[in-house]
Amino acid sequence: MKNLSFNLILFMVSLFSTTDALACFCVSPLITDNFQRSQFVAQVKILKVTPDSNNTDYHDAQIEVLTLYKGERLKKIKILSKLNSSCAFLPSANSTWIVFASVWQGILNFDYCSGSYKLDVDFNGQYPNATKNLSKSTMLKLQVLEYLSHHRIWDPNPSGLYAINAGLKTIKGFKNKDSFAVFQVDVNTDLSVNGVSILKKFQNNELTKIVFNNFKTDLKFVNPPHHTIPNPTRVIVFCYFYENQDPKTRESMVSLFDI
Repeated sequence: MKNLSFNLILFMVSLFSTTDALACFCVSPLITDNFQRSQFVAQVKILKVTPDSNNTDYHDAQIEVLTLYKGERLKKIKILSKLNSSCAFLPSANSTWIVFASVWQGILNFDYCSGSYKLDVDFNGQYPNATKNLSKSTMLKLQVLEYLSHHRIWDPNPSGLYAINAGLKTIKGFKNKDSFAVFQVDVNTDLSVNGVSILKKFQNNELTKIVFNNFKTDLKFVNPPHHTIPNPTRVIVFCYFYENQDPKTRESMVSLFDI
């Protein structure tokens, strides 16, 4: 699994850089933000891929929806393939994906930078750690999507705020059996925290209590550039538990990032 600090750097680059500057070096935002900005989120099997006869930038994909998390159940979807560019992207038939699709220029599609990812990646036994870490990361993301969908939380962060909590790095060494806890945070227009409540606890009640108290004192929010919130808002914040993942101590740790 990637070092947490490296993920944080990449995440901040994705937040404060323009799309053109990033070109095809795409770093997905938090899965909760990706879920919010997408109109269609599902685990799908791609059955067939054919070129779009009207627009060479696109391909048409026939799909089987295995699990629908958001949107309408579809049988076809557009792939913004852009094969003649450095952003070329063309999933193969008979592959399985978590698809995050949104509307661009009136067309629902997914592309290189949509945050979609392939589930049936085969490392041919050459990279056992990569296979193990990918499996853990994928399982975490699927659990988050299931939680959001089951509880019908379509807009967990409607104002698009960035959550920051430096104090979480001090919470280490706990034993815990599940992957995340969920908190509802009321935020004032000056971005101060007005209140925190627990929507989903960690299995370890002591860990839940410590993170909850930490959120009340150390959780901060930042606006996107050139953006303000005219009214108080509510943000659903996930806190993730990672066993033996601290890069220095190898102790368990918690984080706001789904790595």
